[in-house]
Amino acid sequence: MKRLALSVNESKPGAAEVAAEIRQELANAGLQTAPPEELAACDALIAVGGDGTILTAARMALPWRKPVLGVNAGRLGFLAGLERHELHLLPRLATGAFTLDRRMLLEVRVSQEETLAYKGFCVNDAVISRFGTPRLAEIAVDCGGGHALNFMGDGVIFATPTGSTAYNFSAGGPVVEPSFESILLTPVCNHLMFTRSVVFTAQTNFSVDITREGLALATDAEPPVALLPGQRVTVRRAEAEALFIRLKTEHFLDVLAGKMGV
Repeated sequence: MKRLALSVNESKPGAAEVAAEIRQELANAGLQTAPPEELAACDALIAVGGDGTILTAARMALPWRKPVLGVNAGRLGFLAGLERHELHLLPRLATGAFTLDRRMLLEVRVSQEETLAYKGFCVNDAVISRFGTPRLAEIAVDCGGGHALNFMGDGVIFATPTGSTAYNFSAGGPVVEPSFESILLTPVCNHLMFTRSVVFTAQTNFSVDITREGLALATDAEPPVALLPGQRVTVRRAEAEALFIRLKTEHFLDVLAGKMGV
């Protein structure tokens, strides 16, 4: 690697200082830095912030198939490849002493008849939830082949293995090792008897028909978008993959223990 784009969440306390240290480490290793707007001409993208910043960076890098290195300037920073005290490892980018983790993504579409209203990709999750109403969300999820699961509560989460430690985890879903390709379907505060997550193969295609107002779609913690009656939401594994740079040799369980005190 020779040139790296640097994206910094300036709203995070200390992020600007971390970014300055990164620029210095990279310069010392003979590497150039550039703004994120020049990502197409760079070898990779370094994102400084929390998980939200890294998620945004991963989606930003998709069109150019560029790998992302997250540097934690937040709290948990589960997607981060480095902590601030580990910036001395950055010169490994110049020598190729790193590996690339490939993470599956979800592709989410919202359509009405033949019209595509929305298309997006998720590193962590897609969430259909009640929106602007105290009424419970009634959601029937077709899980392929005409087999449906019915939910009544606050909503449902479609999560990747990467996203299993995010909202899925908070809602009581299982933690899945990132290389185990699968899609997790987790209810949020379900009022029916069935309150457990279901783990599906990564080849499963899901669909939800929207029959009334009061539901919204959120992808990777982005602001929710209201769903309209007559629309259909489809969720499936994306053809594209997210690429994350790993400079350390720690196992997933080491990360889990360090971030969550397991």
